[in-house]
Amino acid sequence: MDRKVGVVGLWLAGIVSAQASLVVAAGLGIANEPGPKFGMAGMVYYAGSQWETGYLNEGVNHGTDGVFAQYRLVRPVTKKLHVAVAFGPEVLNTTYDIHPGVRTNGYHASLLVSLAASYRVNKRWRLGVRWNHITFQRSARFGYRDADMVLMTVGYGR
Repeated sequence: MDRKVGVVGLWLAGIVSAQASLVVAAGLGIANEPGPKFGMAGMVYYAGSQWETGYLNEGVNHGTDGVFAQYRLVRPVTKKLHVAVAFGPEVLNTTYDIHPGVRTNGYHASLLVSLAASYRVNKRWRLGVRWNHITFQRSARFGYRDADMVLMTVGYGR
């Protein structure tokens, strides 16, 4: 049993060390509903070579934020330009007006799908763009069904 734990630990260490970076992103959040709502969106995440995990705020409906984990597939276009597609679960906490002056909130699961491109400025720094699509079922409590985020990213890492 200890041998298996050691092998898994070495495998995880390899994933963490390869192409790992801390990324901060800011941009536009769009709630896809009749008369779409717009707001400032942002996220902070840690990206390994095959996964990423972090926190995001959609920037719409007073406060829709959550934590996520995604599997990602990264491919180089050139030596400095990379593209990625990622998908995985997210747990959102939404604050929503149910009556004037009365708000409610609650947690719900969703699916986060992302497309990204990044350019390596130097050995440690990357600049990029990212599109997130967050989807969940329509409900009377939370209103809209899905949202998009268009973000500029700055990453620091290996």
